[in-house]
Amino acid sequence: MNTHLWGAIAALVLFVPAAQSQQEVDPTWYDPVPNRVVAQPSQPKPLHRNVKRTMSNPDTAHVLLTPDKIKWQPLPREWADGPPPAAQADAVSHATEVAIMQGDPTKVGAPFVLRLRSAPGARIPPHWYPADENLTVLSGVFCVGTGDNVDENTCRDMPAGSYMVLPKGMHHFAIAKGDVIQIHGVGPFKIYWVR
Repeated sequence: MNTHLWGAIAALVLFVPAAQSQQEVDPTWYDPVPNRVVAQPSQPKPLHRNVKRTMSNPDTAHVLLTPDKIKWQPLPREWADGPPPAAQADAVSHATEVAIMQGDPTKVGAPFVLRLRSAPGARIPPHWYPADENLTVLSGVFCVGTGDNVDENTCRDMPAGSYMVLPKGMHHFAIAKGDVIQIHGVGPFKIYWVR
């Protein structure tokens, strides 16, 4: 009785064709999720020299930036809906710099990461964004408050390591205390001054 069962199993094993999983796989297009097809782009996208493709998704990039490779620049004027209110225009334009860590903050629907650093005492006038702002204080102290006027009494000190989410449309202001902050979100990153 057992002899017939084992014979049937042996016949199945010997005559079943090899499974598709035994086919040769190109390791550059390996996808760890079984049975998912990853389309190969016809032309590889150009990469920044500090960036490498990931194996699971060739269209995303692995970003490795050491502090000496971070490029700081003045805050681009086109990132705002015009100059800030006259009383604080000079303070903002000369005291705040930006470094784009990843992505394009101006592109609609695109994820981005950027850093801002401001001179101690710089006042960032009341403003708002069309998308949520996720903010982490990397160094120094970043004092943030909500409302349509800068008010030091309602400003809350957020020391290094602090995290906050400012929902889209929320009017807020900041007073820099020698800080570097990191902002991530989905574009467009556009500053609308409260007038």
